[in-house]
Amino acid sequence: MEITVKDFMLKQPNYPQVAESDKYYMVLAGRLAKMWDNAHVLMNVDDEVRRDTVLAVIGYFQDVVADAGIWRSFSTMCYHLYGRPVPFFDRPDDYIDSELNLIDLQFIIWYVIDSENGNPGHLSPFDKNVEHLARLFFGLLDAVYEDAPTPVEYNMALDVDFHDEQDREKAYDLSHWLFWNCYFMRPAATSTLHMAAAKAQEIIQAHPDKDEAQRHLLEMNRQLMVENTTGPLSLTLGEWMELIVNGKIPQADNEPEIEPGNEHRFYRQLVEATGGSRIAFIDGYDALEQFVSQRMKWGTAPNGHLPGMKRYANFVLLANPARGLLIAHDVAQYIAHPDNPMYDPKAARREAHRIVTQRGTAPIDLVKYLFDNGLLPDARLPFETDADRSLLHENWDFLARLYLQTHYRGD
Repeated sequence: MEITVKDFMLKQPNYPQVAESDKYYMVLAGRLAKMWDNAHVLMNVDDEVRRDTVLAVIGYFQDVVADAGIWRSFSTMCYHLYGRPVPFFDRPDDYIDSELNLIDLQFIIWYVIDSENGNPGHLSPFDKNVEHLARLFFGLLDAVYEDAPTPVEYNMALDVDFHDEQDREKAYDLSHWLFWNCYFMRPAATSTLHMAAAKAQEIIQAHPDKDEAQRHLLEMNRQLMVENTTGPLSLTLGEWMELIVNGKIPQADNEPEIEPGNEHRFYRQLVEATGGSRIAFIDGYDALEQFVSQRMKWGTAPNGHLPGMKRYANFVLLANPARGLLIAHDVAQYIAHPDNPMYDPKAARREAHRIVTQRGTAPIDLVKYLFDNGLLPDARLPFETDADRSLLHENWDFLARLYLQTHYRGD
């Protein structure tokens, strides 16, 4: 595996400028890459993903040496959400907040590989090879930790005042680096970045004039940064920046309080149609049309009420007091509910993880409802066994944030 100077510098917050400490960390990245090659573990991982993994580990190391706040902010949010410094891992007795830790490295190695290898949810964070590699990396980084030079460029957030008009350019530079190149945010945004690359190519082809193309590219960048979440916790760029710069915990996306009797009319219709339940299961399109036309009293429609659903089956309807009616297709077979005749335990064991690992499989309200109410007892990640399905069920919220990204926020 080769890591070039350009590979390394593109991940640095000061790019294209070169800082005094860059050479040190570039050499250290090369040592980690050689260590991985010599270890002969996870060699089926694509070279580009392996390179990104090493650079993420170096980025994390630079971050904690400088106490730049990126990893510290993530760990703070994990404590807030899950009561632990890192997802999946209980806090060891020797864990030191905001410093170099073995489980941090194990998480980062898993996170980058799992995010970029094209098969989300297929690698365990407890994979023996991931742990072995983390231990090798930790041995080297721990040996140089006390003497490593401070990468001062990582502290760019310390000089930013969001309320100072003169700091607007600094704030933009920080946000741009966090979204597009930061070691920690980029892996989770892989699909967004691929989409951006395709859009950028279209813009360049549509605008032969370089200056005009550049203006459109800058506008595209700003739009993507505003509209999409980033990082493994499905936080917006503004939320990350407030957390890093000011230590401000983002407010939870709580459902609005709806007074009894003021619920959305579709909510009332579904609850009445089911005799009091918020959820209903319907096997095919004709039955779905009959249900909404007669049971929910929508009346008849010449082309049907939901013609876009004709090619689907195994429907789940969920009533939301504020938003009304949510419909998911081809997922009823995963749900163990007494009113669901379509439940298939084998299909659930094989595929139910998709509602967390694949965007667009189910609305996030339904995902939360199913896990909160224990309706996915047979769901498991591909590497889990029938005897041990705990990782998905204990960490579903984090996994949904990581894999669903903006969809987790209901957008």
